Amino acid sequence: MIKCLLVEDQTLVRLGLANLLNLDSAINIEAQAEDGLQALTLLAEHSFDIALLDMRMPNLDGLGVLQKMREKGDKTPVLIITTFEDCDVLVKALNLGARGYVLKNIELEELISAIKQVVAGERVLQSAVTDFLLKKQLSPQLSLTDKEQTVLQCLSLGMPNKVIAKKLNNSEGTIRNHVSQILAKLDVKDRTQAVIKAINQNLI
Repeated sequence: MIKCLLVEDQTLVRLGLANLLNLDSAINIEAQAEDGLQALTLLAEHSFDIALLDMRMPNLDGLGVLQKMREKGDKTPVLIITTFEDCDVLVKALNLGARGYVLKNIELEELISAIKQVVAGERVLQSAVTDFLLKKQLSPQLSLTDKEQTVLQCLSLGMPNKVIAKKLNNSEGTIRNHVSQILAKLDVKDRTQAVIKAINQNLI
């Protein structure tokens, strides 16, 4: 019997999922949490084979739960049950140790299969979400010009505009324009965020 912790702040969704999953003879929803703090308390008090984790919750969100689990050395396998709106945080979640993700509109049979796969030590990355993630990650790179790509690389080395301008034989005004375009295309507010996002998305 697979002992599950179900973490979901929406009561109807949580109860519905629990009732459906408990219909499978191999799965038992042993405990339910309505926010991240409650989830951490249950994880500390009980042993589970898997945690089914929502991303958006009050008090402490899914990323916060994963971060605390890592700090405490909690190795409970985590399967994220998410929506398309949460795609931006999925890479961070996987980096924090989540074993995979599925969408909330997944078929029951697929969800049960995903749970069993994660418990067996496998990764589960639902193709619909993976495709969406890849498109979002590739689009900024495809829209950057060669010159913007070069300027971005200079930014990653901590060069100020004056130094970049001298290196590329451009005016500072031209470099400022390139930097503004890079920030807009990467949808970030400053140079530091641009570099961090570029590194995370393998743009540099």
